[in-house]
Amino acid sequence: MDSLFFNLNAAKYKKSSAGCGITRVDILQGLLYLDANSLKKEVTFKIDSVDKMAIIFVVKCGNTVLKLLDEELLLNKESIYIYSLSGQKLDITFNAKSEVFVLFIADFFLKNYLSSNENSSINLLYSMLQNSSGLSTLCSCYLDEVSSYLVQNLLNIDENTNLLSLKAETLSLELVVHFLDMLKFNLDGFTPQELKLANRAKELLVKDYVNPPTIKELAKLCQTNETKLKRVFKKVENSTIYEFIQELRLNRAYYLLKNEGYRVGEVSRAVGYSHQGNFAKLFKNRYGVEPSLISKILFVAK
Repeated sequence: MDSLFFNLNAAKYKKSSAGCGITRVDILQGLLYLDANSLKKEVTFKIDSVDKMAIIFVVKCGNTVLKLLDEELLLNKESIYIYSLSGQKLDITFNAKSEVFVLFIADFFLKNYLSSNENSSINLLYSMLQNSSGLSTLCSCYLDEVSSYLVQNLLNIDENTNLLSLKAETLSLELVVHFLDMLKFNLDGFTPQELKLANRAKELLVKDYVNPPTIKELAKLCQTNETKLKRVFKKVENSTIYEFIQELRLNRAYYLLKNEGYRVGEVSRAVGYSHQGNFAKLFKNRYGVEPSLISKILFVAK
């Protein structure tokens, strides 16, 4: 078996075809991704690697099947899955019309960023990779707006821009940090019942954050009471339900203003705010800038 990660002669961005519509992008030694977007037919990507790695699947639509020896796992649409894999053969089958982003992170890449805090998310992930065998599920959850936004930033990078490698590295590290935060929530001492309840509530809120259900309605949909729902949600997410909805709305607003060219009033209404002034105040508190100025600011993502 060979290593999956040494496709670069130097530590720089490299884009290539992985066959039948799948694009492979090597960002650094130890960090690469696959982009499977609206495939015309079923495609299988085979891994036969000696590496210990984390594999993160962002499944927007379609289904993806993982096959390790005689075991098969089905990954559903609008979901994120984080796995550890240690020196095994793995087949990843993307169904036709799938839209899937797959990020591969080698253990030796993570080692460069280990913290003095043994309980940090990156240290926990590195430790799990060292002690794992075969394919192990570390986390699964709904596809959130932040993940979608960060993935699109990386996929839409201008390849003719100056400092391409540096910008790709910056965007990919931002994505890695976000996924590590998601993983930390799932490893931080919560019971399976708490995680299930919080994830169910988040799933419902993500689907309708413009006109979200009331706490009473949300509790009923989650088959619990209001007090327990608010307590568990705060514990798992470290934010209230109201704060979570605001974050979803403002993240979407940022994307529309920065990438789609919408006017402030249009965005305000699109994400669920009836008063533009209130929206502008919340937006400035979150991002430190007036929403009307977002499209004029040059960020490294562009």
